[in-house]
Amino acid sequence: MYFILSHPLTRFLLLGIAGIFYTLSFAPYDIKVLAYFSLLIFIFILLKTNKKLSIKLSFFYGFIIFLSGVHWIFNSIYVYGGENYFISILLTFLFISILALTFIPLGFIVNNKLKDPKRFLPLIISSTWVLVEIIRSNIFGGFPWLLLGTSQVGTYLDIFFPLFGTYFISFSVVLISSSLAIYFNDKDRKLINMNYTLLLFLLILIFNVFNYSWTINSKDPLKFSIIQPNIKQELKFNNKELISIKNKYKSLTLKNNNSNLVIWPETALPFLYENNKSYYKSIILENNISLLSGIFRYTKSNGNIYNSIVLLDTEEQFYDKRHLVPFGEYMPLKPFSQFFANILNLPMSNLSKGKNNQKNIIIGNINIYPLICYEAAYPYLMNIKDDEFGIIVHISNDAWFGNSGAPFQHLQIAQSRALESSKYLIRAANTGISAVINPQGVVLQKLHLNSEGVINGKLYASKGQTPYMYFGDYPILMLIFTFIFIHFRQQKKYG
Repeated sequence: MYFILSHPLTRFLLLGIAGIFYTLSFAPYDIKVLAYFSLLIFIFILLKTNKKLSIKLSFFYGFIIFLSGVHWIFNSIYVYGGENYFISILLTFLFISILALTFIPLGFIVNNKLKDPKRFLPLIISSTWVLVEIIRSNIFGGFPWLLLGTSQVGTYLDIFFPLFGTYFISFSVVLISSSLAIYFNDKDRKLINMNYTLLLFLLILIFNVFNYSWTINSKDPLKFSIIQPNIKQELKFNNKELISIKNKYKSLTLKNNNSNLVIWPETALPFLYENNKSYYKSIILENNISLLSGIFRYTKSNGNIYNSIVLLDTEEQFYDKRHLVPFGEYMPLKPFSQFFANILNLPMSNLSKGKNNQKNIIIGNINIYPLICYEAAYPYLMNIKDDEFGIIVHISNDAWFGNSGAPFQHLQIAQSRALESSKYLIRAANTGISAVINPQGVVLQKLHLNSEGVINGKLYASKGQTPYMYFGDYPILMLIFTFIFIHFRQQKKYG
């Protein structure tokens, strides 16, 4: 094995394959076991490599992961941002390279100079991986996409989502993979590092035997309809198509099955809500419904435009998007980024951020915990009330990503939010994938990508908080910082 890995090019080749394996563990491929193989190869190679080369290999591994996993960002920039081919390629590779840079700490810590006692190595490696994910999720606005834990939705690790959240799932997968990598690296083949894996499986067994329901359901069902109009992006922002778009929504809404709540996707009408109020009111009066829709909202007091949700019944209730998409909905690092925005003529690039302390939208006695598009990647944005019934509603417009894996990945992220909160999640997406997800993260109903249709159904709102929604990521942060502190103490001890 060492002879095979002796040439650096061989290591780069193997890590290129491992990076593709990593991406294939996510939707739409969902070959979940490949995540373990990918990490096994990655960690095994790093443990046989000096620090300088490990840093380069880690960057390359990250670059392949994001090149194969989020290349759809080019589609968003090129097709809907002015069709400037050169600038679109440049921005795509710049974006992927910045994401790959976050993998450098892995190579810095995990290499053949790692001096910690072998019993600590799996914990150190797992902690470093999670730290990298946390950095990537928050730096420069954050990009918590392709988090390792998200790939494991629908597996034996589901039991841990409501307890400890997605980062702990990432920690667990790396723990198993690194234990195996260390075992195969050990000439004596000692099983001491497998103790953590055995402990993990014991915890899974215990939690499954004593499975506790963290929430209770309401006795009264909520009848709902999800509208998926399948309006292509090149038509959605065309002023000449406004009448056609309005007629489509009106026609599809008539197909609701006596629902209490009809849900339209993000920015259903891509024009200011204030200029189209009469249309929305006619919809709720003609159908005798409550309507929840994504809108663009303008406020005269400060002149800001928001990507928002409105609930229309007896009154108007608003929610303004709090976590905007960098470079898509706002331009960070001005004036540098504004230069590219002007060239590409990106729509929606001057939106304002909603306030952090907004009230939940309420229909009857049910709290609606709203998430708009990218916000589904941030569990802390769900303002869960412990003693009030509620559901999660996620609206999106994934037409930006074309016929790529992004809508499938987005749905998978929404499943992890349902698992973490143990609540039903309704997802309405313009071109798909609209879905109903139960508290166990299982998709009960869905409309396929690039299809038009309506989902009619009913569900029961729930109340109560899971441990994860109460404590958030603080337990996993304490865990990883403890092990990283131990690592640096060991490094100092051994010089």
